[in-house]
Amino acid sequence: MRKLNPDFQLTADHVEKYQRQGFVVLKQFFSLEMIEFLKARVNDEFETPTDHYQKGFDKLRYDLCNGDETIFELLEEEMFQNVMLSLCQEDLFYTQGVGFSLKRSEPGKVNKGFTWHIESQSFGFNRAEDNGTTLWAPLHAIDSKKQRGGMCYVPRDIISGEFMYDFIDPAVFRCMDEHIKSGGIEFEDYVALRDDPLNSGGIARLLEYFSIEDDFELGDVILFDKYVLHRDAPLEAGPLEARDAFSLRFISADSRYDKERAEMIEIPRNYYGYEGPTKFHLEICKEDNELIVESAYFDADRERRFIRADANFYDNLKPNKLEEVA
Repeated sequence: MRKLNPDFQLTADHVEKYQRQGFVVLKQFFSLEMIEFLKARVNDEFETPTDHYQKGFDKLRYDLCNGDETIFELLEEEMFQNVMLSLCQEDLFYTQGVGFSLKRSEPGKVNKGFTWHIESQSFGFNRAEDNGTTLWAPLHAIDSKKQRGGMCYVPRDIISGEFMYDFIDPAVFRCMDEHIKSGGIEFEDYVALRDDPLNSGGIARLLEYFSIEDDFELGDVILFDKYVLHRDAPLEAGPLEARDAFSLRFISADSRYDKERAEMIEIPRNYYGYEGPTKFHLEICKEDNELIVESAYFDADRERRFIRADANFYDNLKPNKLEEVA
């Protein structure tokens, strides 16, 4: 099965945009065969959300396509590796696949998906300073002027989400933990602690003002790093009943485990008694500061998860050589 569109070419403009703003849309990157494969796998493995922060979706699934041969073959393709390395300019390690299904909004009920956020779950186990990136592929065409259902994102060179990883997320969980130990915290207050830093007041107005919302045809993808603030655009009235999407998550190959950060994700789940969508963040490592790629969790397929550059690869990333690279 052909996974990538052989006509796709990476350009210097792609690289400049990703390095500057933290995201870039790659038009006609996946083949239609790959989109159909992902659509089938997503529909086979979707689950109903259990966590408050996933309930904006009709269905979702973390750890999707675990051990899937087609995904590993994609990661091993030279063209795929060259594109990812050229854009990210560091060695990468694939961690997990995630699928989302955003249901069409109905009168009186808007299915928002995720409001403004960072990836507290998917990048909640490596250190705040360790890079991570997501390749997001919508499995239905998206028209931002009609039914919508895509994403909105803010260029990192305008507002970066680093402060959320560095300060806000740790402070929110610390505040909650201290409230629990001193008598408890109402669920509505916890929701406000999590949502309000990006979804109220002046910051929300700024994010909306500077946000970008793109159209996507089948085969288009967007690569965005973990510091890009983003939200889902509701799927509005129209012919499509639900918009499915598949994400591939990658971390920098030198990422280290942040045990405290990983464990704090469980504080509200333990207190309010609901299951999270995955235990991945707790299972991949046991020791704080452990090099994640060396974890026994990946013993069965470690080498197939790497995207590593050969000697001199990064030195050759010059505009006039990009066509040779990708």
